[in-house]
Amino acid sequence: MEYLIRPLDADTDTANFQCGSEPLNEYIRRYASQDVRKNVARVFVATPKNDTKKLAGFFTLSAGSVSCSALPASLARKLPRYPVPVALIGRLAVDHDSHGQGLGSILLADACQKVSQASNVLAVVGIIVDAKDEKAISFYKHFGFILLPGQTDRLLLPASAFQSK
Repeated sequence: MEYLIRPLDADTDTANFQCGSEPLNEYIRRYASQDVRKNVARVFVATPKNDTKKLAGFFTLSAGSVSCSALPASLARKLPRYPVPVALIGRLAVDHDSHGQGLGSILLADACQKVSQASNVLAVVGIIVDAKDEKAISFYKHFGFILLPGQTDRLLLPASAFQSK
């Protein structure tokens, strides 16, 4: 199936979204548009090309920072000893109807591409995700994310993995 990925808008049917995680379902239904209005996060939705109202998946992007000491030593030794800028994928979810079609990978790739484009004008040392369970950790690790030292659910994709040289 082909998908369109675009910013969240009022035409997207969020009411019927079911990904298997009630906090993610509730977020897209109740809080996502508020976060966009308040400039807390950018929310991007994926819809089938043939049904642009149906929400198949979504992700959020925002800016953040992380203590240099929280980074892997191989990266931290090259950086200043104060908090450094990162992009944060706060949420990423796929509707049950779209499971098994590679949409999660498509959403992650699109998020990384957006951060890469933004990194031309806004510096980041990487992309951080907070994985909700072992399945999510495995998903992110598959794409090169690494667990942050001493963290069980926070992962980083260093900028060198997604920035064009």
